[in-house]
Amino acid sequence: MSAGRAPEAQHLPLLRGQGRYIDDLPWPGALHVAFVRSPHAHARIGEVDLEAARAMPGVVAVLGAADVADAVGPIEARMAPQDHYQYRTTHWHPMAGERVRYVGEIVALVVARDRYLAEDAADQVMVDYEPLPVASDAGNGSAETAPRLHDEHPDNVLFRIHRENGEDVFEQAPVRLSMRCRHPRVAGLSMENCGAVADYHPGDALLKLWSSTQVPHLIRDGLSRCLNLPASRIRVMAPDVGGAFGIKMQLFPEEVLLGHLAMRLGRPVKWIQDRSEHLLASFHARDVTVNAEIAADNDGTLLGIRATSYCDVGAYSSYPLTCSLEPQTIGTAIAGPYNWRYYDYRGHAVATNKFPQGAYRGVGFPVGPLVLETLIDRLARRLDMDPVALRRKNLVPREAFPFQSMAGAVYDSGDYPALLDLAMERAGYDEWRARQREPRADGRRLGVGIAAFIEPTGMNRKVYRGRGMLDVPAFESAQMKVSADGHVAAAVSTPTQGQSHFTTFRMLLARRLGIDGERIHVTLGDTEITPYGAGTFGSRSVVASGGALLVAARRMVDKLERLAALHWGVERDAVEYVDGAVRRRDDETARLGFDELAALAYSPMPELPADLEPGLTVQVAYDPPSAAISAAVHLALVSLDERTGHVAIERYVVAEDCGPIINEMAVDGQIRGGVAQGLGIALYEEVRYDEDGQHLSTSLQDYLVPGCVEMPDIDIVHMETPSPFTEGGHKGMGESGTIGAPAAVASAVADALRVAPEALELPLTPERVLALVEAGAHD
Repeated sequence: MSAGRAPEAQHLPLLRGQGRYIDDLPWPGALHVAFVRSPHAHARIGEVDLEAARAMPGVVAVLGAADVADAVGPIEARMAPQDHYQYRTTHWHPMAGERVRYVGEIVALVVARDRYLAEDAADQVMVDYEPLPVASDAGNGSAETAPRLHDEHPDNVLFRIHRENGEDVFEQAPVRLSMRCRHPRVAGLSMENCGAVADYHPGDALLKLWSSTQVPHLIRDGLSRCLNLPASRIRVMAPDVGGAFGIKMQLFPEEVLLGHLAMRLGRPVKWIQDRSEHLLASFHARDVTVNAEIAADNDGTLLGIRATSYCDVGAYSSYPLTCSLEPQTIGTAIAGPYNWRYYDYRGHAVATNKFPQGAYRGVGFPVGPLVLETLIDRLARRLDMDPVALRRKNLVPREAFPFQSMAGAVYDSGDYPALLDLAMERAGYDEWRARQREPRADGRRLGVGIAAFIEPTGMNRKVYRGRGMLDVPAFESAQMKVSADGHVAAAVSTPTQGQSHFTTFRMLLARRLGIDGERIHVTLGDTEITPYGAGTFGSRSVVASGGALLVAARRMVDKLERLAALHWGVERDAVEYVDGAVRRRDDETARLGFDELAALAYSPMPELPADLEPGLTVQVAYDPPSAAISAAVHLALVSLDERTGHVAIERYVVAEDCGPIINEMAVDGQIRGGVAQGLGIALYEEVRYDEDGQHLSTSLQDYLVPGCVEMPDIDIVHMETPSPFTEGGHKGMGESGTIGAPAAVASAVADALRVAPEALELPLTPERVLALVEAGAHD
């Protein structure tokens, strides 16, 4: 079997139902935990009566906040002070003792023989609440008269940022256009809900936590802080993870409490969310309103952009990314793939009485093209220009790379105009426009939408240092061991959440070492076995962990060449490693294969130099020199029924440039999955709260997601522009589909209606589309 095909066998256990997810782990005698959650968005906690629950058969323990206060510390997300932003931290106690700040906050817990008994007992816990006024959204939450969520702060704005670059062009600009855009609060909605199992044995004094997490090492760091336990006494393991999308990279209060319970009770304890609990008490994202304005010349040259965002981040700042994540990334995204002379951005994170926000695929980057592409479409209508020609005129040209964005990021490589042309050619853009002009008798209109955007991937320490996020190390690590029989064991710091990491990393190493992929075993997601690293998020796995593997492979090859030179008694430059073997340059018949080299490394060969250890082990910590900037263009053809407001996607084309591709099947799968999530956000999905802070989207009857019937075929075409900065020239692309799809669909809907909306709110439900129809009738 070839090196490229061997890793495909890694998929077979999952296809056969043999995966090992959290709920599949065999734990005979494990206790189950259910949590008592607040029905109020904001209230003081009075008496908590636990006695009826404690008296129920099968109940092992019932605890309130007072029972854990001395042993469990708060979750705190830290930031370094910097001049261009202001940050106020919060202390999120895993169990609320004096005040609850969102519906679903934990006020007590029950441990029982099984989950059914635990939930029944949790219903018997009686809590007295004194309701308090509610800050229901970022608008009223940021007002001077808003109820304060944290008494130690003067208001609810936890984070402010301001960046300005260039000379202000707005006063002199011939054309100025503004808009207001609201991206809804959304849920990641992975197939597998969140969950964890904790176990502790006093004999080895080691707390073990199995968690459906993206960041095992960071969860270990957070547990260490909250439980006042050295990180060396905590082992975090992520088995198979059934999707995560960012929501599983935050530290959950439940994980902290499970760790405490395992040590307190001396028995394994288990918690698995159901879908309602997942929607109620897992990290949400977005929920942002942006006011933006662009300035342009009469010929369509873009001059300046300024924007202000208000992000509703919920009640607490989440660990490790903090509540600054959305407002900071929106600021980078708002510049897009275009060349500006002036840039001004102000971002705010506002605390409200909702579940805290965390990461979700793309973080603030879907907001950038949603705002920017809508404004560019409005500009095209104002100037009577073709929207494609207007974009081509302003895209960063190929010769400008590496390009310094006004928003601060360095774009490493690409050809954005050619990428736009590639998308148009693949779609048959002129044919789409011709179809659009054809008369239709069914009351449906066709619309063509365009979204061009960038995706920073594999962000390094410099980026996170600039963001001030102290709890994100931002480097990744890899370890390679070649055994005496010539098999390779690789351990990587980024776990998988279902993106074919095993396959892709094996393919990467097999190609670099020139050996069969069956010889390579990859270990992920275990803090005791894998080297330290940040984890899986930000489309970083191939760039950062793949980069670490490539550096490790290069060092391994160097060691193999040195061993061969010593064996033959020749100079180091007299040998070279080619296709899984070392050969002598002066003698083509002299060759040592991979197996022979491995055996040589473990044999009692002649004395080694001081800098060359016996055996074959290499460990690398890799910080990418720069973020790798992927780019894409999405084209959407939609049909819209102006009588009902129903929108259907007829065609969808993606032109993607993520650098050299290792595993095209995985890349295309990531793009299609991301587009599906982006289309859901554009048309269906919204986590809703009412003015009293009550959660209205706790089931899939209320939180709508698209199914296979609503999904179009997604046509993908690739451009491969290597990065000059990363190992192998690789770039990430795991979030690209979600970033571009909302903007492309919104653009297509507006195009179908021949409107240029000054206010845009997602999702584009039939009611909102009909409102746009009405607006178009009076345009």
